[in-house]
Amino acid sequence: MPPFETLVFCTSHVAGPAEWAARYRRWLDHHCAMPWDATLFCLVDDASPWQPPAGEVQVVEAGAALPVAPAPPLMVRFEDYLGRQSGRRFPGWWRSFAHSVAVARHHGCRRIVHIESDAYVLSRRMQAFLASRTAGWTAMWCPRWSFAESAIQVICEDQFDAVQRLGEGGWARFDGAFAERVLPFTSVVREPHGNRYSEFRTRIPGYADFAAQVTPAQRVWFS
Repeated sequence: MPPFETLVFCTSHVAGPAEWAARYRRWLDHHCAMPWDATLFCLVDDASPWQPPAGEVQVVEAGAALPVAPAPPLMVRFEDYLGRQSGRRFPGWWRSFAHSVAVARHHGCRRIVHIESDAYVLSRRMQAFLASRTAGWTAMWCPRWSFAESAIQVICEDQFDAVQRLGEGGWARFDGAFAERVLPFTSVVREPHGNRYSEFRTRIPGYADFAAQVTPAQRVWFS
């Protein structure tokens, strides 16, 4: 059996210690505390100008050899910044997202769970759903905009080649596109349920299984 069954990752670009604590450390603390089995946590980073303390993450350059058995969560960091030029032009995100498959394959993972750094799994039902997928590329549903929610996805091993193909042909081909419209999901599910609650209410409702675009002021939980 490989050392890791699941890769749980987010994309990142950390401006400094305040953003690390408020966004990325919060994300790690929340999701690492869940009852995952044989899971590697990773941030795929777009050349952050600031790096977190060594005891909190293990930073590895994207072109370097990955460690065999990382102890703390990984940060796989690109040296050149691609960034986000506009609301529909974000090559840094595309590169980081597609690179997740290289990390997953290196560590023998059977699935990739993408949870964006401002998205949160809130219920055991949701976490169990993500951890139980064995085939396909699954996205949740965003009721707010009536499309697939790209902030939380599960990509199983049979779809790893599809992720790799995203990185072929250059990032400019995604300019002007919403990820929700172009990612090749094989299924979009409405249960478990969640939403981009911060766009229309102050608090996340207690019945939510997940939430996307969570603000620092919004309380999150796992129950």
